[in-house]
Amino acid sequence: MATTSYDGDNFDDYVRARLDDLKPAERQVAQFLLANPTEVLFTSAGDLGSAAGTSDATVVRTAKALGYSGLPELKRHLGQTLTARTEPTTRLTTTLEKIGSRPIDRVVGDGVERLQELHRHLDPADIEAAADTLLEARLVFTWGLGLSSVCAEYAAFRLARRGLVTRHCPDTGFRLADALLPLTSADAIVVYVPARHNRDVETVLSHARRTGADVVLVTSKLSTDLAARVRVVVPAPDSPTGFTGETLTASIVTDMLAHTIAARTSETAKTTTELLTRLRGELGEQPRRPS
Repeated sequence: MATTSYDGDNFDDYVRARLDDLKPAERQVAQFLLANPTEVLFTSAGDLGSAAGTSDATVVRTAKALGYSGLPELKRHLGQTLTARTEPTTRLTTTLEKIGSRPIDRVVGDGVERLQELHRHLDPADIEAAADTLLEARLVFTWGLGLSSVCAEYAAFRLARRGLVTRHCPDTGFRLADALLPLTSADAIVVYVPARHNRDVETVLSHARRTGADVVLVTSKLSTDLAARVRVVVPAPDSPTGFTGETLTASIVTDMLAHTIAARTSETAKTTTELLTRLRGELGEQPRRPS
């Protein structure tokens, strides 16, 4: 999961310093980006290509030529620069103006863009390695920072339905310490972390290292420090516009893990599904195929 070196740099300065290295069509796109920053932030690659007089493929190539992993990462950097310049109320007004009367289109477009970014940067070998880690574990402990805790809880359900022994931890602060106590080297931890990194994340990773528990990290932004401390990292790109929530790509990654594990342990997964269906029937639920 690659990262660019723009941290701390202003978007305008970063792009202008690289204009001379671009091909003519790419330079045309880059100059459009510099002249229309707000429009860029809320527009798809296809619409940007049309507005800049090129194509969506040229827009994506320009982003990569500038050193970004793709258009979403370019937008994230641009968004950071705009956020630093603009008061919150002004940003909200600008966003609403750009949404116009079709927020549906903005949300769907943002979601499609994020999934495409996930597909481009996800290495299938990482999903396989994560599945290996979880299948080897006595217990799969799932935890997420902030709203990502929802993904961690979802993972606990999905993986349990594939026959794994799971435990979701919703705790933070001092209560997180109690939840971490039983972990051993026989266990694995799935950690969902967006771009933020706080003391709770540090405690979970440090305790995993001390106990020898393997960590699968699902994150939107990776630092070299975090990569060196976990067994597997799976990218979950976030949204530069905020039209879709941080859990979108992380939940898709969870589905990939669940299906990969089910394919490896088809008999166990089948037995677990049948047991779940029977238990639901005893509770009065109409028979249906569990997800």
